[in-house]
Amino acid sequence: MLLGDVARFHPIKNLTAAIRLLPGRDWHLALVGQGAQRENLIEFARSLGVLDRLHLVGELPPSRVGDFLGALDAFVFPSLDETFGLAVVEAAQAGVPVVANDLDVLREVLAVDGAPCALFVDVSDTEAFARAVQRLIKDPDLRTQLRSRAARLTNRYTLDAMVRCYADLIEALRRRPASPARPGPGPHHAG
Repeated sequence: MLLGDVARFHPIKNLTAAIRLLPGRDWHLALVGQGAQRENLIEFARSLGVLDRLHLVGELPPSRVGDFLGALDAFVFPSLDETFGLAVVEAAQAGVPVVANDLDVLREVLAVDGAPCALFVDVSDTEAFARAVQRLIKDPDLRTQLRSRAARLTNRYTLDAMVRCYADLIEALRRRPASPARPGPGPHHAG
């Protein structure tokens, strides 16, 4: 089984949680990206005895990311903090089953009509994380359901939808009553 992620190699991306999935299982982990934590990830995998199943792909041009995603059995996303989670949304849109850290922002962006397009788990619990991945792999009905929902993310994140959201936000701000001006530091006049 091939798991993967697309991320910069930074502690906030929590890629060690994904590496912790490998011991005792016949799984491989492919990571696209680069960053200051590269050597730390290699050393961590070596310490767990799984370096031979960690594949650091490096950077890929955008035209090749789809090929990478298409080769995965599951996309794992253990990030500790996100503002949107573009990589995980792209993976879901590409039809890759996703297991993501249980963050409010990811529950929001990986949903269509309130229904999740991924499995969410506390990735700090390695066994729970592994059970979620295993469930995703062993349950074809669940994969089909998540893929079907995720295919509708494309409609949610179109350029037109983004422009409408910005226009709605601007209009809401325009309609909001002006707040009274606050006195602030200004030029001092000598009299």
